[in-house]
Amino acid sequence: MSLQTPIDIPVQVIVPNDSNPSGPPLLSAERRITPSWTVSQLKTKLEPITGIPASSQSLRTRSLDGTRIQIDDETTLLSDPRYGLRRGTEIEVIDLRPKHERQNLNFLSADLSAVEKYQMPESQYEKLEDSVLAWKRRQKLGRFDPHAKSQDLVVAERREKDEKEIGARGIKEGLRCRVGRDDGKRGVVRFTGEIPGLGGQREAGCLWVGVELDEPVGRNDGSVAVEVEDEDGKAKHEKRRVFQCQDKYGVFARPEKVELGDFPPLDDLVDEDMEEL
Repeated sequence: MSLQTPIDIPVQVIVPNDSNPSGPPLLSAERRITPSWTVSQLKTKLEPITGIPASSQSLRTRSLDGTRIQIDDETTLLSDPRYGLRRGTEIEVIDLRPKHERQNLNFLSADLSAVEKYQMPESQYEKLEDSVLAWKRRQKLGRFDPHAKSQDLVVAERREKDEKEIGARGIKEGLRCRVGRDDGKRGVVRFTGEIPGLGGQREAGCLWVGVELDEPVGRNDGSVAVEVEDEDGKAKHEKRRVFQCQDKYGVFARPEKVELGDFPPLDDLVDEDMEEL
């Protein structure tokens, strides 16, 4: 008889936004599940994460061909082959309660896209005497410091520092690496260089390393949101593609976070650092 403990499976827990299906989900979080759990146990563990009572949850996932699979037999183990749960699987948690009974959802997870937001014009903000900006002006801090470096000089120093870091580490496209000393984030370098607009003025001049990860534990598909100016000179964000990969397989990191080495692909490794349910 085998006494081997079942290996936990890292999955993505999703709570869809049925009020705005085209918008972002109400919740998207990485968690580990244990195959020896029953469906009922999983729902109980999901309740404090999603805010949805276990009795009001309907779980579903997708097969490799895109077919929806209901996870609805309360007594069945998650290891049941019918569910096909594997690393990176998305488990959708559907809230079966009427909408008027969902007031206990975390406010931060609510859909605020329809809420009108007020933004004070910059010219009006600069006239205030009780603002952080006014305090910095009085203390001669930041851009009000007469001895502060110019923005052009700061940008040039950032660029030079990162160029030296990339050179010292030998970071080049096509090389194997891991990000943030995390064995769960191994992959291949796909890009090195500056991405104008990424991080706005605060990170102008910084160089970035784009990595295509082995597993869907990244943040994007090789695209990023950059800050640009519209026709009126106001800042806005637009999506810019830097390299091509599948969604959630891409990540951008600062050079000091990227470690080159003979890191084999993640076939049988378990991400020990991923938060457990």
